[in-house]
Amino acid sequence: MTFLRRLLLPLLLLPLPALSQTVSVGVIDAPPFAIRDRTGVHTGLAVDLFRLVAERAEIDFEMTAVADDPVAALADHDIVLPVEADRALEAAADLTHPVYTATLGYASKVGSGPLAVVRGLMTLEFLRIIASVAVLLLVVGAVVWLIERRRNTEMFREDARRGLGDGFWWAGVTLTTIGYGDKAPVTVAGRAVAMLWMLTGLAVSASLTAAVVTLAGGGGGSPDLPEALSDRSVVVIEGSAAQAFLDGRGVVSETAPDAETALRLVETGGVDVAVGAAPILQWQRDRAGHDLRVRTTKWDPVLVTMAVAEGDALRERLDRALLDVLTSEAGQELVRRYLPDEEG
Repeated sequence: MTFLRRLLLPLLLLPLPALSQTVSVGVIDAPPFAIRDRTGVHTGLAVDLFRLVAERAEIDFEMTAVADDPVAALADHDIVLPVEADRALEAAADLTHPVYTATLGYASKVGSGPLAVVRGLMTLEFLRIIASVAVLLLVVGAVVWLIERRRNTEMFREDARRGLGDGFWWAGVTLTTIGYGDKAPVTVAGRAVAMLWMLTGLAVSASLTAAVVTLAGGGGGSPDLPEALSDRSVVVIEGSAAQAFLDGRGVVSETAPDAETALRLVETGGVDVAVGAAPILQWQRDRAGHDLRVRTTKWDPVLVTMAVAEGDALRERLDRALLDVLTSEAGQELVRRYLPDEEG
């Protein structure tokens, strides 16, 4: 009996496992992933997903608002959320599976009126479109001219300079379906090429119309970064993944402390574009009622995750529960609630 008492006494004196205690969760304010209302209650996509995870993993927790530095917050808390995964943070802490994968987006003013249309068309993207269409018209016009120049000299003159101009003009009016009728092929081969061009021109014309409407509508060109920002002033959130992405590609930008400040700069004309994680920009725009357009790109996935101390066994427990929650109907419903379909 004395032997058993000596064996069990040290075990009884050991501290209880950390997972049986209340876990301290530090929450960084980052709407729509973490939102704190006036009463101090935390909500948001990452916060509500964590609540489901904690319920599934049988973890008791308490939440506390913390500053934006997740490494510093881990000194006083077991878990910090939401954080953007990057190499530096991974070196200082362990990160769970992402709760959401976002991509970069950019916010700009919604154009309206003739001046906005002109500005939308005065872009490198519009010049590329015009140049591509001109080359296509020249090729098609040259083919028709080569076929028609001997038997249809009245409409397609034999002189190369004038004849190529005739072919170019015919290809253009045929593409746009205007069809003045001043020029038309008369040979069998020329009419076959004309029929093929008319059918192909339907697709070309539709694509051209869509591209021009997008540019004239104030979209300002392709949503691909960083080309879309080459001739614009840019603001990013300080310390964000967007700042690292643009700095690495030579785009000069100024910084703002948060998304709301960045969007306000765009709306007041201080800068042309605000760049950041697309869901954050969209949420802030809708919340504040900014008259801005947020375009989602396919660039630089932003992994929104949770951080724990290095080597903490809590991470594996969180990961297992998180995978179950993210694939459940409740988890998918949370994503749809906070992040409806993003604009393209």
